[in-house]
Amino acid sequence: MKTLLAIGMALAMMTTVAQAQQTQPAAEKSSSKEAMTYSKAYKKAQAGDKPLLVLVTAEWCPPCRQMKANTLPTLFQRDTFHNFHFAMMDYDKESKLADKLIGDRGLPQLIMFEKSNGKWLRRYLTGNKGLHSIAGVESFVAQAGTYRLASNGEEATKKK
Repeated sequence: MKTLLAIGMALAMMTTVAQAQQTQPAAEKSSSKEAMTYSKAYKKAQAGDKPLLVLVTAEWCPPCRQMKANTLPTLFQRDTFHNFHFAMMDYDKESKLADKLIGDRGLPQLIMFEKSNGKWLRRYLTGNKGLHSIAGVESFVAQAGTYRLASNGEEATKKK
């Protein structure tokens, strides 16, 4: 009986991993269409038109894969990141920079950089604090207080 239970649990885990891997290419397609490289998004944010939003993930991270497959496509469809320069960063490909950005917090992690009174503010949203829910991410990005409108370059305060 214990052996059957162990086999059943192993099969369930393998099915979950296989499903995440099957849906991953579609999520990566959406991500590549919507997300910029960190360096490009950083340069645009330095120009001052919108805050910078960086998502740090890793291929080996099951919660990251799950989030890319289930949460990001809906956020892209809803155009949740339109008021930001949105970048995705793979921890393994840019580990030194990723370490500086995430500190001792885990993966996945969404980081918002926003200029206020000439200083850059940094806010974090980690997986255990709502990053896996659409409502949690939308609530987090709604915290952005001010930004410049890219369309006309005018300073505009927009409270969400």
